[in-house]
Amino acid sequence: MTDRHRLGRGPLWLLLPLLLAFAVAFSASAQTASDQSISVRARNGQDIDTMDPAFYRGNEEYNIDLAIYSKLMRYEPGSTELVLDAAEWLELSEDGTVVEFRLREGIEFHHGYGEMTAEDVKFSFERIADPENDSPYAAEWGALVEVEVIDRYRGRIVLESVYAPLLVSSIPFTTGSIVSRAAFEDRGERIATQPVGSGPYYWAAWEPNQRIVLERFDDYFGDPPHFRTIEILPIIDPLIAEFSFDVGELDATEVSLESVERYQQDDEVVVNVLDTLRYHWLSFNVQAAPFDDVRVREAVRYAIDVDEILTGAYNDVPHRANTMLAPDILGHWEDAPEYQPDLERSRALLAEAGYADGLRTTIITDDVPVHQQSAAIVQQQLRRVGIEADIRIVQSMFETIGRGGAEGLHYASFSAVLDPGYWFEWFSCDQIGAWNYWHWCNEEFGVLKDEAARTAEPDERAERYVRMQQLIDQDVAAIWVTHGASIYVHRAGAIDPAFLAMYAQYRYWEGSSD
Repeated sequence: MTDRHRLGRGPLWLLLPLLLAFAVAFSASAQTASDQSISVRARNGQDIDTMDPAFYRGNEEYNIDLAIYSKLMRYEPGSTELVLDAAEWLELSEDGTVVEFRLREGIEFHHGYGEMTAEDVKFSFERIADPENDSPYAAEWGALVEVEVIDRYRGRIVLESVYAPLLVSSIPFTTGSIVSRAAFEDRGERIATQPVGSGPYYWAAWEPNQRIVLERFDDYFGDPPHFRTIEILPIIDPLIAEFSFDVGELDATEVSLESVERYQQDDEVVVNVLDTLRYHWLSFNVQAAPFDDVRVREAVRYAIDVDEILTGAYNDVPHRANTMLAPDILGHWEDAPEYQPDLERSRALLAEAGYADGLRTTIITDDVPVHQQSAAIVQQQLRRVGIEADIRIVQSMFETIGRGGAEGLHYASFSAVLDPGYWFEWFSCDQIGAWNYWHWCNEEFGVLKDEAARTAEPDERAERYVRMQQLIDQDVAAIWVTHGASIYVHRAGAIDPAFLAMYAQYRYWEGSSD
């Protein structure tokens, strides 16, 4: 069987105005705890790099974060509804610049680090915002003036101006994770691989590149999760993951796009085809020759056949992307051009830029199979116009391209969240040397990004986001390929995963209701 989960546009457009008008209500669903254990493949097969919410780099960190950390608010699984989490109540001021909250009493941190207080909230948020800590997520709290501690359980988040993504992404996602100040001061740098949260699971063990073990936290303040133990296995090769699933070593896994039909024909397997909150692109270091010349970048755009990449690397499962924001996200540029290959025009642009005889470059990508397959197809497409590109596989795109500033082309993808501001955050001028893999700086883009974040009216935000996408297109900063799709399989009658923001989340997996 196949289930397609999709976030509707309606709730997303209405979310912020509703939050401005009302305090958030609490809702919860009862779960039944058991002594069962499950083994699952890590999302995209990648191991963790750090479990410090201020410095996440990979994919698995975001998944595990929801299992081990609490936030003031969180999203209900499978929906865009916000509910209270660690907060007993939370209210946004009429002018949108102050959030008052009261924590539930008796929330215990893992490993005996005591009760959560407003001081822990203050420490968590201000630590990310502090420029001296150099968190790549500092902009998510860029409007923060301070978190005032009123008493043990009450606090006040004070902003210098309206920050629209605050209640949509900053608080409910990873930058809203509340860490134990006492644990941080006690463990220091060890907190990265020995994290302490207050969520339904605690971090029990980590064997690098072998397994991660989460155990149910019996003192969790909410409903206990169904499973006693979750074993997460970082298996990069999807074929190995599929074999492990087939022989019963994994209870659930993401599988390759080529395997959709095979599993859909198996009555004992439930297949979930999910449109993801993600963007996949081919891009350049625009500050280094030859790609500092927009004519060369445009030549590459006319050499690339996106549909051919989708067929060859993605098995035609996900839809084509012509712009950054996915169709269901506020500010999607509906009329974005759909570029088709024009090899004659590509060669003419190269000649005009001084490369009539072609050029040699490098395509950098990581160990994600679909990225490597796409890079190989791009390599062949570029050869048609005289561009010879060597493929270089690196362990860390962040270190090699982001911080390292490696020259040439790269093929990558980033995860995103429900709020559109988060999608653009990584390509601002101040992210050069961190997450801005393009090394692209456009001042108008930066101004629009800041204006949109401080605009409460959805239509006005959308106008700015469309213009920002047009600037990316005009500068040929990126060549969009797809927003992706993920295929999750699990055994019918064994588990019942819920999906949040288009990904399976460990926190919400229960025993199957079949």
